[in-house]
Amino acid sequence: MPIQTLHWRNNNNLKSIFAGKTFNAMPKITKFFELKAAIMGQDLLENDAAVSICIDCARHDSLKRTIQADCIPGTCGVCCRDDVTVRNPDNVEPMVMLCRALIRFYWEEFEYNSHFGGDNLLCLFNDEQNPVLNPVFPHTYWDELDHLLGDPPYPDWDKGISIYAGFLDGHRMMNRAIAGSQPPEISDLRKRLDSSNFAALLAELDALFDPFVDELDVIIPKDEIWFRARKGVSAEFHRYDGSFGGEIVRQPHIGNDIGPSPIPGNGRLNREGFPVLYLGTTAYTALAEIRPHPGHYVSVGGFRILEDLKVADFGADISRFAQNEVRLEMYGIVHAFDRMMSTPVTPDDTVRYLITQLLAEVLKARGYDGVQFRSSVSDGKNLCIFEPSKARFENGHSAVNYVKSLVYEAPEVPSISVPIAGDYKLDR
Repeated sequence: MPIQTLHWRNNNNLKSIFAGKTFNAMPKITKFFELKAAIMGQDLLENDAAVSICIDCARHDSLKRTIQADCIPGTCGVCCRDDVTVRNPDNVEPMVMLCRALIRFYWEEFEYNSHFGGDNLLCLFNDEQNPVLNPVFPHTYWDELDHLLGDPPYPDWDKGISIYAGFLDGHRMMNRAIAGSQPPEISDLRKRLDSSNFAALLAELDALFDPFVDELDVIIPKDEIWFRARKGVSAEFHRYDGSFGGEIVRQPHIGNDIGPSPIPGNGRLNREGFPVLYLGTTAYTALAEIRPHPGHYVSVGGFRILEDLKVADFGADISRFAQNEVRLEMYGIVHAFDRMMSTPVTPDDTVRYLITQLLAEVLKARGYDGVQFRSSVSDGKNLCIFEPSKARFENGHSAVNYVKSLVYEAPEVPSISVPIAGDYKLDR
């Protein structure tokens, strides 16, 4: 293991003992306490518990599952309770690497690196809205938890995940949050698509996905019902009940009328003139994906999957890629495409679909039936089937919905009129 300097900011006795010394950084917190005991010449193991993280303090579903996978009764460094269900302290590395991956996913490095003006790593969790961990309180095991999540700071590239970018040619680098950034390989391909031959770049994108694309495989089983929506209705009727009353009833679009257009324009995963079938896991997902306005009536219909479909799922769980930097880079590529597919573009900006259309061609050539990706406007998922005939309209699932209102959550964020010294333009 790499040699690292150990720091305990809140323990002055340990500071004086460890000052200037280096030791083999050990990922298991039990080793940390053994080291304390050996140097101080006393058996601290009787008084100090090996801390981990409990299921109750984990907010992210992936983190909860990782703790549950190997858990025992123990001490939680977050809530400081004893005899709670924690990740086994003798096997914390999968949990620690997942925590680091989630930090890298949600936060920019300047938010927690003091060299960029950030606060302590654990302070990230003070925000009640953070999606990873409950706030650390009380601070009984603050140093132990800080050590658990932060050391060693720079594991080997293929051995673990670092939350810090470190140095390159003497310059301090900074990690961008994976959730909102784009890998340089994808940025380069997008720029070149504007001027390069579409087919010429297929091999490059295929090579980029080759090391891990098989890990995205999922099967959409035969006979599952998925949903599709279309603005408007087929017809309206006044239903007369024999009195002065009655009601307006609406007939939804059904069959081919709610199916894919035979001559489509450019779409997320289809080029102009090449029909595909876009579906959602729920009726609400399908409705929300077509972005109707208040006052619109929307037809919704069900489609039955006619055979088992092999699709690439770009909503993959980050825990599957949280072992080391190499794997996390792969996840960055997967998530970048998931975000590009789920984010809508304006009708005059469909050139942004070129990169996802290129992806569709790569996956078709590899024998995939379609692509699954998350919805940015609901909790559901979207499915694009490359060959529309592999699903058919199913009676009994149709309805008409009236869009009463929309709610936008748009908090103000830091902004400038003109950049000043110290403002560095980022490549999105």
